Amino acid sequence: MTPQSPNEKPSPQAPVAARILIVDDDTDILDVFPNLLRPGQYSITVASRGSLALELAANSTFDLAFVDYFMDDMNGVVVSQRLRHIQPEIQIVLMSGFSFDDKSEIIASSGARAFLHKPLDATYIQALTDRLLHDKAPDGTASQ
Repeated sequence: MTPQSPNEKPSPQAPVAARILIVDDDTDILDVFPNLLRPGQYSITVASRGSLALELAANSTFDLAFVDYFMDDMNGVVVSQRLRHIQPEIQIVLMSGFSFDDKSEIIASSGARAFLHKPLDATYIQALTDRLLHDKAPDGTASQ
């Protein structure tokens, strides 16, 4: 490390972009979802399988994950539980195109903070993302 001269100011740290993981076996969702969020504010990683998401989470830290409920290799509840085990601080949103009678039970069993219904709504997703990244207390109340 090079010593700093007395006249040099320390360089300001660039703000770290929030890290978002999107997990869905529908490649159309993986292509569209990143465009629904404010450009440049997030570092977005996509995974087309739950098992790939878990591998990524073992090697990188994420602030927020959007996880599809129905996937070919494992369901979203299992992925969410395992993500939480790897990264206890991660905020998780489950999402599905199907309706469920009791989303609160699914949210509670998965450790998710919210349940998002497809089709995706950019305004709602951005508002939910902002809320979850700035208010990390678990409540499980957000639902679309």
